[in-house]
Amino acid sequence: MIPFLYGLVCLIWGSTWLAIKLGLEGVPPFLGAALRFTLAAAILWGLVFFAGLSPRLTPRGRRAALIAGVLGFGFCYALVYWAETRVATGLVAVLCAVAPLVTALLTAFVAHTETLTARKAAGISIGIGGVVLLFWPRDGVAAADTLGLLAAFVSSVGAAGNLVAQSLWSKQDDARVLNAWSMSLGAALLLALSWAFEQDAIIIWSPANIGAILYLAIVGSVIAFLAYYKLIRAMPATQVSMITLIFPVVAVLLGRIVLDESLTGNALLGIGLIIGGVAMTLLRRRENSRAS
Repeated sequence: MIPFLYGLVCLIWGSTWLAIKLGLEGVPPFLGAALRFTLAAAILWGLVFFAGLSPRLTPRGRRAALIAGVLGFGFCYALVYWAETRVATGLVAVLCAVAPLVTALLTAFVAHTETLTARKAAGISIGIGGVVLLFWPRDGVAAADTLGLLAAFVSSVGAAGNLVAQSLWSKQDDARVLNAWSMSLGAALLLALSWAFEQDAIIIWSPANIGAILYLAIVGSVIAFLAYYKLIRAMPATQVSMITLIFPVVAVLLGRIVLDESLTGNALLGIGLIIGGVAMTLLRRRENSRAS
């Protein structure tokens, strides 16, 4: 079940890169993200109601929901959506690829829940190198928007911190209730940002951006995050964070299959490095134990 959920999350989030781009055509970034999580929160509250679940959270769950709402769904997604209006999607993926390294450092030296082994560090480094090779722009980083690059990087660091927090405090509460509260809080924050900075924005609705927002809310948020929280409860945080290295590969492969985009030699080498790095981190070395 866990490998299926891992693959499902990678597949879904690998497809959201294109959906976010489509959703931002005619819709300002903060409003687009706010609509996504408002709809997702409404669906989750419906699931909570029909399942007869209590909306109350444990003290640890309230802490997890607050961090996920403000940092994860609010702050981080505001930065990601805003960055995608200024920086190429592939370069955003390169900067988001530092999340596993940040997660590994936080779990080893701050939360003290995991050990940063040489094997794990090597796998993460190889995977990040593969993402850089896969998406590095021909004109280099200097040709990109500096603030957009900074926003993508900060969002990656924040997402890693949120993942560590969820791995510590979210395991006692139902994922539907926890995500309903978190997404409601994140949506409120995003709506406030939209009201503060996007009042003069011109909104042009189209079937493409409406469909993208619906897809991101239902599939990219409700389904993906419920599966993601099951992974958090079953796997170490660093292994879960390796998803951020895999879904750029999914995005490239979908572009090849759906849009008939070509794959360069660098892209194929990058994909190979990513798969190898993730495998080094996820696959545990077999250890033979002897009875004393």
